[in-house]
Amino acid sequence: MIRHFTAKHGAAVNQGNIHVDRKRELDGALVNMVVKDSQPFSMVDDCGFKELVALLDPRYTLPSRQVLKEMVVKRYEEEKMKAKAVLQRVEAVSLTADMWTSINMDAYLAVTCHYVDDSAKLATVLLGVLPFPEAHTAVNITVAMRSLMEEWGTEGKVTSIVTDAGANMVASVRSLNLRHALCFAHSLNVVVNKSLDATPGLQDLRTRARNAVTFFTTSTTAKEKLREVQEQMNRPVLKLIQEVDTRWNSTYLMLQRLFKERQSVGAALATLKTDVRPLSSEDYETADACLQLLSPFFQATVELSEEKRVSGSKIIPMTKMLMLYLYDTIGKTSHDTAKLLGQNMVSNMQNKFDTTESQTALTLSTLLDPRFKTIGFYNQVQAAASVKRLTAFCTQLRKNAQPDTHTEEQPSTSAQPATASVDNPSSTGLNLWDRDASEARTARNATAEATVEVQRYMTDPPLERSEDPLAYWVDHQNVYPNLFKLAKQFVCMSASSVPSERVFSKCGEIVSKKRNRLNPKKNL
Repeated sequence: MIRHFTAKHGAAVNQGNIHVDRKRELDGALVNMVVKDSQPFSMVDDCGFKELVALLDPRYTLPSRQVLKEMVVKRYEEEKMKAKAVLQRVEAVSLTADMWTSINMDAYLAVTCHYVDDSAKLATVLLGVLPFPEAHTAVNITVAMRSLMEEWGTEGKVTSIVTDAGANMVASVRSLNLRHALCFAHSLNVVVNKSLDATPGLQDLRTRARNAVTFFTTSTTAKEKLREVQEQMNRPVLKLIQEVDTRWNSTYLMLQRLFKERQSVGAALATLKTDVRPLSSEDYETADACLQLLSPFFQATVELSEEKRVSGSKIIPMTKMLMLYLYDTIGKTSHDTAKLLGQNMVSNMQNKFDTTESQTALTLSTLLDPRFKTIGFYNQVQAAASVKRLTAFCTQLRKNAQPDTHTEEQPSTSAQPATASVDNPSSTGLNLWDRDASEARTARNATAEATVEVQRYMTDPPLERSEDPLAYWVDHQNVYPNLFKLAKQFVCMSASSVPSERVFSKCGEIVSKKRNRLNPKKNL
């Protein structure tokens, strides 16, 4: 054999020297694994891992956990410098922010940055996950977010920031003087939860559904009996889903799975000794009618929580479509509970989203998405006002692009300084009246040109919903140059703060599985 393992340490004896390029390659792969899989640095001390590495390449010596940590930190700094260099070239960004508390009661603030890169693709970079031992006040959050923006050089580039509706977050964004958009997923969550709670009969139905699910998820006997019944009925073996109070979509998934498995659940309960009362046929009828109302809201939550596709521009048209769906479904349903739920949802939607079509970032994002433009608006008066707002932005871009000829120093044709007489004030070469008229003409020209550019764009046929709006702007950047610049500023806006929440989903895995990896007091 070309290698053997020591009984004491379980380590491999290297045979020959490893080439420096090969070692660099393996070191890089090890760092990638630690980062991508959230592995602890102590894994290099695990006997089984050492044996595996020795079998794959006996010449490679694993680094110590301290050296591995240094390698990861070095990789982080390298990637951070690359990301900073990219952001320096970006004209505009959109941010999302969210706070989270670990199971160890350590608080953190995450801020993600979204932008259109050089290849006209949506890109995301995590600006930071900051330990937050201070009180979660608006002042402290403002200081932390301003520090991150300064560090990454995004001051003056932020077109919008998306957060939840927490009073501290809202006040912080106001202090930063940034355009604020509420997380669409959180807003829908509030709308549906309020509507469910306000609908008589649904609270009791949800309670009994939770009891049934709890019974089958906590009892080994019940779980096995459900599996047997599903197999006997030639049905897929599916587990029931428990509701989580803070997430309405878990209510939808719980009722949907119970309705789908109602025959299996009923048959299993009939053979088990339990006080759990099965849902009646009337209960399932109510659940089915309500699920029809909730289904589009579930789809909207999923679709508008994406990171890799344009999403902010969908908020206004998605709100419109949800409202139209509610009105249509309420008019068709004959189920009293479902009708009342729909009416509650309409009322809560109107209260929650009544200012959506007047918010600058949202309206410009929608108008600049060639799939929607003005047809995405529910209120066409607001749509017309938003077009005027877009024209004003486009006008300002055109004005900024025009050279200011009045600030240039004109060469004198005489060695003597020009003097003005009372009778001939223009003898200085500067006529205030001419300048005023020139500036007025420049403003009129910029406004007229911007109006033409916006109107031509608005009259173009809209894209299919499946098409990529950023690809459209790449193809039309020379046709609508100023709108192309504005599109890069506003189309990158995220519809929700889910990108920041996903950071904490990974953090939760690290804390629960690897322990202490997020404890700021511990390094390893």
